[in-house]
Amino acid sequence: RQTGAAGVTMQRIGSFGAKKAAVLRKDQDQSLGDRLLAGKKPSQFWVNPFPLKPYTPQRRTIAKEVARNVFTFEQEHGFANVSVNIRMTVVRLSSGGLWVHAPVAPTAECVAMVQALGEVEHVVLPTTGLEHKIFMAPFVAAFPQAKVWVAPGQWSWPVDVPLGFRVDGVLQNNDMNTPWASEIEQKVVYAEVGIGKCSEVAFFHKPTASLLVTDAVIYISDTAPEVLKAFEQDERETWKKSALMACFLGAPYVPSFEAISNKLFVSPVVRTFIYERTREETLAWIEDICKWQFNQIIPAHLDAPVQAGPRELKEAFKFLSDPKENPLPAGDMAPLNAISKLLSLTGLVPPRAFGEV
Repeated sequence: RQTGAAGVTMQRIGSFGAKKAAVLRKDQDQSLGDRLLAGKKPSQFWVNPFPLKPYTPQRRTIAKEVARNVFTFEQEHGFANVSVNIRMTVVRLSSGGLWVHAPVAPTAECVAMVQALGEVEHVVLPTTGLEHKIFMAPFVAAFPQAKVWVAPGQWSWPVDVPLGFRVDGVLQNNDMNTPWASEIEQKVVYAEVGIGKCSEVAFFHKPTASLLVTDAVIYISDTAPEVLKAFEQDERETWKKSALMACFLGAPYVPSFEAISNKLFVSPVVRTFIYERTREETLAWIEDICKWQFNQIIPAHLDAPVQAGPRELKEAFKFLSDPKENPLPAGDMAPLNAISKLLSLTGLVPPRAFGEV
């Protein structure tokens, strides 16, 4: 048996033997990952496709229980001198099986921790975003018994290549016939963005009133995510610079951190290259999502869970109704605006809703 975050015991099942599953005593000095591994030390080795980080063979996974039967698994993610986190969310369904959202690298450590929670029944790719797609094939291979579901419009550029893993189903908007529909609802946004397609599927876990998104919104706090251990021993200014570079793709201006931190907001990269070019589709999606009565949001990057509901989500997307809302620092936006202008001139992408800056 398993209890919530406030409980005292958890029974391990899975690859270490369901017949002799140990009962793990909750110890305040022991992380969830340690309790799931129960003294085992499986490998953290993983080689990332260049140019994504980490550049060393070791890839640490941090596991947390963020709500009853809802678990997050975080790893380092980034490029060059930019480091953030990438997050997989695992929901234990009422059947006892696991529903996996946006898989991360299936290191032996990560796989062992997931197996300790139960048997994986479903693996979900909730977006067309490349950084979430690259781990799907090896993750599916690690859990071959699971059904595999993907967001619509999967593609690659400049050459459209096969996904490299089987697909059992394509996620549809408001589909109430999925195996998990009684517990998890879903809403899809899909649009053509010039050279390709973009889609993301938002999920609502009804038992915990949790909204699961991939890249729709983020929340950046003053301290780095736990998995970025290097920042724990460094100045907070270094974390601020990394977060700013991840958001704006340019040289960081530390005072601008105050403009983007400690609030729910849309990443400037996603805002500039997707949402401002798919205004009507995105607004309809957000309006539909806000019919759910969620009280926390679990994004695939940076802080989670974020204590926020429909009001805060609508607030984060006000820029699509009025370009004066949700202003971003003009100086920091210069690199993104320059790239955006170039892409619009070449015709590779449609124009932004309110014109180029």
